Amino acid sequence: MTSSRDRILRTGAALAVTALALTGCSTGQPGPAAPAAATVAARSSADPSTWTLPMQAYRPTTEQTRTLARAEQKLVGRCLEEFGIDWKPAPELPAIGPKNMLDWRYGIHDAVMSAKFGYQVDPAQRDRYERALREADARPRLSDDAQLVLGGSDVPAEVRQKAGPEARRDFYAGRRIPEGGCFGEARRTLGGSSQAVSPLVQRLTNDSYPASTQDPRVKTVFARWSACMKAKGYTYPAPMAANDDPRFRPRPEGVSRTEVDTALADLDCRATYRVAEVWHDAETRIQRAAVQSNAKALTAERRALDTTVRKAADVLARP
Repeated sequence: MTSSRDRILRTGAALAVTALALTGCSTGQPGPAAPAAATVAARSSADPSTWTLPMQAYRPTTEQTRTLARAEQKLVGRCLEEFGIDWKPAPELPAIGPKNMLDWRYGIHDAVMSAKFGYQVDPAQRDRYERALREADARPRLSDDAQLVLGGSDVPAEVRQKAGPEARRDFYAGRRIPEGGCFGEARRTLGGSSQAVSPLVQRLTNDSYPASTQDPRVKTVFARWSACMKAKGYTYPAPMAANDDPRFRPRPEGVSRTEVDTALADLDCRATYRVAEVWHDAETRIQRAAVQSNAKALTAERRALDTTVRKAADVLARP
């Protein structure tokens, strides 16, 4: 089971990953969710959003991601203009949830926020986000033919089936549609997608999280945390089990007292045994080993990313 807060975060993350993919822009969906805060400076033991992981060295920064996205949008817009198609990129979604990928990776850590919202996202933040989704859904949509120009062979089968005979033959207004549509052409120009996170980097980043929960030191602090919670009247085997308790969902009447009390007890036990710090240290060790094992491939991935970022900056610098 996953908490409502996790579901909202996954929705935001999915939109951020697919915002410039075909379905998003072709149907008027919004661009990626803005991070809840800008880059954080010095590391703080109390604030995981200031921490890092080794694999982050092979991912674009927030600003680089925006540069890549803007460059891709600019190239897509030029391509569509050549076909006589008027297109405006979807607006960026408002901020929701964590400040960055480390902020809530190991669970809650902000006592002030948890005292108000338990394990939930700030309701005002969630409402703004969901309102933006509704507004985006009401935006005018491109025709099926225009969607084929936008995404080419990457469009869903149902879109291609509804398009006209010319578009289904990969032509529009007498011009051949580029392979992969205007998005495909833009990505070839940049040498990569606007997301710029390679499958290898994503896989290693994803794999290290569950692997870290099996680290002996992490298992030990989880057991101590569980015993601490038990002494306070709460029975959970591990920290994220409290976060994912199915009772803790958005409710019309707001967060329950039970959820707030559980979250505050959770925070107290986390702090007592330095759960997040031990967990993060374990994942750091796992990722360092992964970097060493994949050094040649990761070096190539980083060079490719740097090249793509340079190309994107060049595209944005041109009139």
